Amino acid sequence: MNENKIIAMLSNIDDDLIEKEIDILMDEVECDIESINRQAHQKLQKHNRKAKLKKRLPYAAAVCLCLIGINTVVYADEISQAMKSFFNKTPIYSTVVDGKAYYLKNNLVIDDNLTIDSIMVSEGRLDMECTSNLSPNVLGPMKIIPKDDPNIQYVIHNMGVIGVYSKDASNKFFMSFVNEKEKNFNIKPFQAFDLLVGGKTYSITLNEAKSLDDTQKLAVGQSESNKVDLVTVGVNSIENNGQQAVQIIAAFKDKNMKLAAFGQPVAATVKTTLENLDKGGVVGSATSYETVEIYATDESGGKHQLTVPADAKARPITTFEINTAQDSRLTINLPALMAAYEKSVANVRINIPTDGETILHQEVDLLAQKAIIENIKRLSPTSAQLTFQLNTGVDKYVSINRFSMFSDDIKKISAEFSSDQAIVTLEFDEDVDAFDLDISWPVFVVNGNWTINMK
Repeated sequence: MNENKIIAMLSNIDDDLIEKEIDILMDEVECDIESINRQAHQKLQKHNRKAKLKKRLPYAAAVCLCLIGINTVVYADEISQAMKSFFNKTPIYSTVVDGKAYYLKNNLVIDDNLTIDSIMVSEGRLDMECTSNLSPNVLGPMKIIPKDDPNIQYVIHNMGVIGVYSKDASNKFFMSFVNEKEKNFNIKPFQAFDLLVGGKTYSITLNEAKSLDDTQKLAVGQSESNKVDLVTVGVNSIENNGQQAVQIIAAFKDKNMKLAAFGQPVAATVKTTLENLDKGGVVGSATSYETVEIYATDESGGKHQLTVPADAKARPITTFEINTAQDSRLTINLPALMAAYEKSVANVRINIPTDGETILHQEVDLLAQKAIIENIKRLSPTSAQLTFQLNTGVDKYVSINRFSMFSDDIKKISAEFSSDQAIVTLEFDEDVDAFDLDISWPVFVVNGNWTINMK
């Protein structure tokens, strides 16, 4: 990194944070601060920063320390790496995705029965929101075929056979597409495609979304514990619908970890179900990711709620409006966030006791946290109950919110997650005496208690 970029980066970092860390950095380090300050004046003058010179002296000292090569780990460089972790993020609608992304800029009326409200495509993700009075049986066989690779088809099917969809009371559908051949979310970004629906084909070209870079008004969050290294949190200051807004950004160390929601979950207990259908496919349900309100404080100590824009599109929501003047200096307080690991993490073989209970005490590594399958108890000829002890790992700042479970041999799995325990009820055919349980997509609550100071 050259000095120009260092100065640009440091100008976006919180003053108090830098001053504190520079004090730590300079402790027991022998160097000529007067000389450094003199050189700093010269460097900053070249970058038209005379008016801010006095305020930025600690920053300038950090720059010069980088340039003269003191044998000390410079905190500013660590902050730089945190800033860089956001540069692969791409704001798109009201959310943020990783890497290259394409989207539909305006609503697209297909015909009298179908309007596409949004489409977004990125690595591993293809989502659509549309308004339609057509039945799911007509919309369900919808296909998307990229122009640059017609051998690939992305599909959404009815009844959860492949893909995912939901519908609300206003005839709005929320759809996630999958790779038809592989039956997974192996999706490569594309810009132009053919949409096949209702026996007709429509040609559509999307706009390319711009990724974050060092021209953005980015601020890095600081965790109260300073021990949460699973994720880095930042904020991009933006304008939305003519008022001040922010886009909160989560950069995870593991590329398979994705944001589920910002904030502390409202529900203390999470319930999930997954059912194998007799005619094929699965259906399921789960408690929503609803979270407690997030607030910012201004310089006078006043609290301001971060609200979801009325026209928000795509999930998870990362854009929030704040009812304050656009030049207000705000500090955002983010107690927690919810994150999902989008992979299968374990497969466990379990024998069902003929009657009574069997102690298992089998550990399951969920990567960000651990759990233990304590026991399995026979309830009836066609049902049993599993008990999990949750949060048995060492990271006290990360807790398990839920995870998915599936087995070809189990007709229905109903789970209730509460605090450090999960109770799972299994329903199966009478001749089933053992099964393989696949555990996937664990969702965690990361209690970072971040503070993000905005310029």
